[in-house]
Amino acid sequence: MAQDTSTPTTQEEKPSPDLASQKSGETEEKSAPQKDDQLKPIKDKAEEGKLRKEAQKLIRESKELLKRAEKRLSTEHRNEVTASIASLEQALKDDAHTCEPAYTALQKVSEKRLAFARKSSFQEIVESLLIALAVALVLRTFFIEPFKIPTRSMVPTLLEGDQLFVTKLSYGIRLPFINKYVTRFSGPDRGDVVVFAFPREEAATYLSMTNSGCMQAESLTEDKDYIKRIIGLEGDTIEVINQTVYVNGTPIASQPIYERMVSDYMYLTDRRLESWNRAIHGNHSFTTITHELPANHFGPIKVAPGHVFVMGDNRDNSADSRCWGQVPIDNIKGRAQVIWWSGGHVGLRTERMFTKID
Repeated sequence: MAQDTSTPTTQEEKPSPDLASQKSGETEEKSAPQKDDQLKPIKDKAEEGKLRKEAQKLIRESKELLKRAEKRLSTEHRNEVTASIASLEQALKDDAHTCEPAYTALQKVSEKRLAFARKSSFQEIVESLLIALAVALVLRTFFIEPFKIPTRSMVPTLLEGDQLFVTKLSYGIRLPFINKYVTRFSGPDRGDVVVFAFPREEAATYLSMTNSGCMQAESLTEDKDYIKRIIGLEGDTIEVINQTVYVNGTPIASQPIYERMVSDYMYLTDRRLESWNRAIHGNHSFTTITHELPANHFGPIKVAPGHVFVMGDNRDNSADSRCWGQVPIDNIKGRAQVIWWSGGHVGLRTERMFTKID
């Protein structure tokens, strides 16, 4: 009797209904995080409005974190976050149903997949401070620098305690570390009020030649900034005769404002005439103060190439180019523009704040 050697037919194994349902559910959850049966009508419009604002904030934050963490996420996790963001964005377009399920889902996914990319509050504060410091440093180095008036040499234009803004791009781009202009937009003008690095070496040479003794030796050892008004440019001839300043043989236009008798600060019995005059030089109009002194004469002196001749508006109380020589243009840091704060021993001078310097 012949045996049946045929191989019995093997039936194809099929997944159990429960397992198939589970896999199908996982796929559906990833592709559509917010199902139709999750849609809930809006019950409180005011609360929903607040929730939607938080949802928009969450979307922005999640996108930023996703961008920051993109290289460290697997494709699967990246797609999971992207799908949750898209689901919440879609929910926000639905005016009939609440976005709460999609909002909650994105919160969970963001916390699970993007928590490592979040910065601590301390880190964010430190970064913000460093950025602010860097911006302030750039502004101070290349654009605007504050300056406080330390002396009476520019009275009445500038008083002790005035604080100014100095524009550092007034004449060009100057590198602070080498104290040189790498490019110039324009040259300084007669009458400009400028802040400059005191030329210690040139001043020492000039003082040794003139032997005037108008400045203490300690002043030549300190790196500090001065503020004065430009009287002459390179090539100009400057001469001062009995308190009248001549530029190239022509006196600076000046009109008396008023005169008064004042006492010397050290010897109260020594009274002298003080004159306030309105001067016009270049494109500037300003007030100067002079005193009745014995006949005096300075110059004539020619301004050297690459230099300017400067003086204080308080002519008899100013150590300037008459005393220690001329200022190299490369030493000029910028032009004084505006008084932004003013305070002295008598208190705050609000009437001087935010006034333009001429």
